[in-house]
Amino acid sequence: MRWPEALALTESTPAALARTDPDQLHVVDGDVRLDGAALLAAVAGAQDRLRSVGVGRGDVVGVQLPNWWEAVVVAHAVWGLGAVLCPVPVNYRGAELDRILAATPVAAFVVPSEYRGVNHPALVESLTDVPLVVVRGSEPLPRGSGAPELAADLDDVCVLMFTSGTTGAPKGVLHSHRTLLADAWSIARLFALDRDLVYMPSPVGHVTGLVYGVMMPLLVGGAVLLQAEWDAGAGVDLIEANRATFCVGATPFLRGLTDEYERRGTTSTLTGFACGGADIPAALVRRATDVLGAVVARAYGLTEMPTVTCGGPDDPEDVRFGTDGRLTGSSQARLDEAGELEVRGPELCLGYLDPEHTRASFTADGWFRTGDLARLGPDGSVTITGRAKDIIVRGGENIGVREIEDYLLDHPAIRDVAVVGVPDDVLGERACAFVVTAAPLTLAELSEFLLARRIAKHKLPEYVLVVDGLPRTPSGKIQKFRLRAQAVAELAAGRGERR
Repeated sequence: MRWPEALALTESTPAALARTDPDQLHVVDGDVRLDGAALLAAVAGAQDRLRSVGVGRGDVVGVQLPNWWEAVVVAHAVWGLGAVLCPVPVNYRGAELDRILAATPVAAFVVPSEYRGVNHPALVESLTDVPLVVVRGSEPLPRGSGAPELAADLDDVCVLMFTSGTTGAPKGVLHSHRTLLADAWSIARLFALDRDLVYMPSPVGHVTGLVYGVMMPLLVGGAVLLQAEWDAGAGVDLIEANRATFCVGATPFLRGLTDEYERRGTTSTLTGFACGGADIPAALVRRATDVLGAVVARAYGLTEMPTVTCGGPDDPEDVRFGTDGRLTGSSQARLDEAGELEVRGPELCLGYLDPEHTRASFTADGWFRTGDLARLGPDGSVTITGRAKDIIVRGGENIGVREIEDYLLDHPAIRDVAVVGVPDDVLGERACAFVVTAAPLTLAELSEFLLARRIAKHKLPEYVLVVDGLPRTPSGKIQKFRLRAQAVAELAAGRGERR
């Protein structure tokens, strides 16, 4: 199906960069402020570095960078070369990188020289011999003397982004310039953005940071204000000092900013905040609206379709606060017999790297199975009521529990295990491990065992409950709905060990 928003697009991301105003501010990262001319020069320099290690049209470039100005520059440099950006969350470690490298040939990997005490070049070199481009090391990204190469077709695959999916196995999501630009435009139009300064604390290694922090500001002739290390107080200082006007982020960012503004007793320069992720309380959205003095609305999306729904400035409060918003643009939604939400629209990805994943996740008539349960309102709103996918959403990040369970089952003291999410006011959910053991086992020992398998720290269970057995159906499936209720009750009573 050809969508009117997608058909209306006439230029790729590199083409949009090529017409940028040389005097318009585009990137703010601490003391670094890049206008259009400086951004183009930096992109040209980054392309020189990428070409020097053999990157060419169609190649996949892995990029694992924090919210630094170099991350924005490298993304545009990759796209301008006609290559494919493979963003990797900066908190991924050996196990996650190993799976990504096994799933796709990578022509080069862009990493920081050091971040949060991790030697990223050494980490990648322990896994592969692909060429590295190191940022903020002995050879910082240079400024190019000539014009950058900015050539890509709207329908070229431009992003390969891995998501945990339902089982923890990596799924490589394929997006084109057209699908991502259609998504960026949907939010820009909904909130009438024009030369806005977009505040972006969400990691650019995730779809939110990439689409709304790297792509959307360019489209509206505005700029992105980057924050690499999350701290609510520092975030408010950045927003106010730079007069930022818009943000898209997960629940922890909205909660942190709201608490800080309330503590200071001031409103915000932000005029809009679209909040996506798990468990967005209506009370928080209402309080944030009052405290920030902004239009705050719930939103829902996935890596495969970044903005399925979003509340807008013209929507009544019951839609913005109590639902996940209305479908954006001409996107469509339906429920299958089990109540699982299926969607399609101009922002929907092209499919997965593995054709088997595509066949399993798309219906025969082209609808995407989200794995989420939903309720469709007569006013066109969508409300997510649960997840068919067995994942935990912690601070806006998906954690596939199957991966954690598989590792724990290798522990000599563990006879059975199940990991579930428990509600958390700050992060949305935290992981709780139910373990059946043959010998005493502490949470510290469990964490040490998992870290030795090189998993990212944010995936570590934060609670552990030792039990005699796990509730199962007659067919042997674990009844996780019972475990979630049990975890809430036991932890509230002070039982179990917690980090």
